[in-house]
Amino acid sequence: MKSSRLRLNNSLTVSLFLAMSLAANVSAAADSGAEAAAAELQAKAQRVQEVIDDLRGRLSLTRQVTAAIVPQNPLMVSVLAPVERGGAYRVAFEGPFLDSLSDQELRAVVAHELGHVWIFTHHPYLQTEQLANSVALRVVTRDTLERVYGKVWPHGAPAGAPVRFTVPAN
Repeated sequence: MKSSRLRLNNSLTVSLFLAMSLAANVSAAADSGAEAAAAELQAKAQRVQEVIDDLRGRLSLTRQVTAAIVPQNPLMVSVLAPVERGGAYRVAFEGPFLDSLSDQELRAVVAHELGHVWIFTHHPYLQTEQLANSVALRVVTRDTLERVYGKVWPHGAPAGAPVRFTVPAN
């Protein structure tokens, strides 16, 4: 009887140890997965920030602009005005949309959004897609910008958006 109790206690101890080890491994794997996802998100944000910084310099924009990757953005990408006077603008990309862009298309999207920043800092009451595209065409090709519009519009153009690319070809 004593030996069967001892075996039962040993068996329970081993089972408890295995359960605790399994739980620790599952927790570590979850933490590892979350860390990997955070690192991937950070790398994507850094990629966008590098493009923003390059094009911001080429467009002679002095205001700070930061990159953000969000789970959802009804416009897929948009620029948000600073909350504080003199603060940074923020270009917010929807993650899946960002993932669909080639490097050239990313540059075109960022150039367009920086076009809005340029307009706001120079002519704040003239915000139009056409003017933002005109500014973007200073640093990217029309073909690339048109490819981006092809990716954006199948998801639904915003109300009042033109039915085709808004800058006449030269």
